[in-house]
Amino acid sequence: MRTILNAVCWFSAVACAWLGAMYLILGRPGYVGRFGLALMFVLQSLLALAVLNGRLQRLPWRLLTFAGAVGIVWTGGMAVANTLQDSHFEGFALIIGTSLVLQGLLTAWQLITGPFTPSSKVHQFGM
Repeated sequence: MRTILNAVCWFSAVACAWLGAMYLILGRPGYVGRFGLALMFVLQSLLALAVLNGRLQRLPWRLLTFAGAVGIVWTGGMAVANTLQDSHFEGFALIIGTSLVLQGLLTAWQLITGPFTPSSKVHQFGM
């Protein structure tokens, strides 16, 4: 599970960094706010990697990571929903939004089930 989460976090970080770079290069209206949002997604991905791989172990980091996971699930879900409803289909928004939702769900799952011992009831679900 951790390998999948690491891969998803790295994919999200790289994809959002690319997206942020495109906002800066193209310079369309509203690019500063969109660049900031892309940068926050990159930072959240890196934070999730650090916390889930044991680099940052204190409770405030774990709570911040969990709050960020909830936020990217919502934001990624909105990006996917808007892309599917919009008349101008943006494939990159669908892919990045889906990866953010997946990253947020996996991160939250790992943070919730991580403190339990392998013999606890939570781990009987196959994790």
